[in-house]
Amino acid sequence: MNNREVEKKIKKAYSQITAPDIIDSILSDCETQKGNVVMMEKKNKTPLFKGLALAAMVLVVAAGIFGFSYYEMNYKAVSTIAFDVNPSIEMKVNEQDRILEVIPLNDDATTVIGDMDLKGSDLDVAVNALIGSMIRNGYLSDLANSILISVENNDPERAAQLQQQLSDEISQLISTNNFDGAVLSQSITDDQELRTLAKEYGITMGKAQLIQQVLSVNPLYTFDNLSKLTINELNLLINGQNVSNVTSTGSASDKNYVGKDKAKQIALEHANVSESSVSYCDIHLDYEMGTMVYEVEFYANGTEYDYDINALTGDVLHVESEQKSSPSQATGETNIPSNSSYIGEAKAKQIVLENAGVTENDISNYWIEMDRDDGNIIYEIEFYAGSTEYDYEINALSGEIIKSERDQENDHYYSSGSSNNSSSSSNTSQSTSSITADQAKQIALNHASLSADQISGYEVERDSENGIVVYEIDFRSGNYEYEYEINGTTGAIIKSKKDIDD
Repeated sequence: MNNREVEKKIKKAYSQITAPDIIDSILSDCETQKGNVVMMEKKNKTPLFKGLALAAMVLVVAAGIFGFSYYEMNYKAVSTIAFDVNPSIEMKVNEQDRILEVIPLNDDATTVIGDMDLKGSDLDVAVNALIGSMIRNGYLSDLANSILISVENNDPERAAQLQQQLSDEISQLISTNNFDGAVLSQSITDDQELRTLAKEYGITMGKAQLIQQVLSVNPLYTFDNLSKLTINELNLLINGQNVSNVTSTGSASDKNYVGKDKAKQIALEHANVSESSVSYCDIHLDYEMGTMVYEVEFYANGTEYDYDINALTGDVLHVESEQKSSPSQATGETNIPSNSSYIGEAKAKQIVLENAGVTENDISNYWIEMDRDDGNIIYEIEFYAGSTEYDYEINALSGEIIKSERDQENDHYYSSGSSNNSSSSSNTSQSTSSITADQAKQIALNHASLSADQISGYEVERDSENGIVVYEIDFRSGNYEYEYEINGTTGAIIKSKKDIDD
């Protein structure tokens, strides 16, 4: 670049600056120093400038930290709190225990929330408002007094604190409104399985977790059936049972039902048994056939009875009686242990195959189901091997064979309480009967309080059990199906059963 080009660039650079007219002097100096090296001295910035810059940086960082902390405290949801009665409501809560959002999960919850805008309210204010609305709308009452509180927080200690705080607060709120409440509370963690189940069934994660806890205690239920129940009904089912991770205060109300005493009275009157002749009786609420029922089991006069009474109406839904020398359950203990204690279906299958002397390849139409019988949990197993039908009942805890039965061309072999069935099938031709089939029919009709023109689908079969002739009788009347086993020699009713005809 020549001198003329340099001068033009310098003039252009300074042409916009308002300063003393020193351009000629600068150009003169440039001419003088042409060809010489000019040493430039670097001057440090002043301490004042450095201090101001540092202070500015501190202010920016502080503002960022403050802004982030402000957002965290006021706008970030750190807890999810769910209330379940039948209304299911979720609340998102910030670090200051203020409400960010209230979410209704079903129509009943929408009714409870109504036109209330609880966003920004303190948690205790929102709790008071929601519980008050549930009481006013009849969702919490003397007939259904249970509520489930579920708390989700990444800090377990904080979750436990909120759980206790809400449980105490709601217990006080409910107890001041003409009835005593029952509060179930639990802490939950974010779990994909729970989230999937909650979404599928339209319930909170808290209710999904409670149902899983009930299933762990009693695997005879299904998630689908229990999801339809209210919290009060679930609370009644787990009453007195050890359900882990759930804290309970108060007792679930059963005032909407006929009550245990009335259920017992109905069963005794139906069986024509006096109170004084009963040596053992157990009554508990259960959920069967889509309704709450009282299971009434009692022993009287050498016979064991098993009744299912509709808890709402008192109707007899199922009745079964069987002659026994002593009650199979004398303690009244009906709690079902954790399913980890059961021998399992595979082990139960192995036991019956070994007992029957057959292999896996020998059998067909295999069927297994877990059931409750006389207060015990059992595996009911049925299968065919050749032309023989096998029927077993296996104690689900001990593996003991409670009952085994073989049926081949009307020849039956039956043993009870024994695991050794080496005897051959009994021969019906060796047994004689003292009553006719028509007499056995009349005995069954008299027991059922029915006449011949009131029944349909009548069937009778003459078999032999342990060398004794037995009449097996089936018929229907109205909405019920009846099954009887009548001793062909004495006319005694060995077994009777009454079920709703599906």
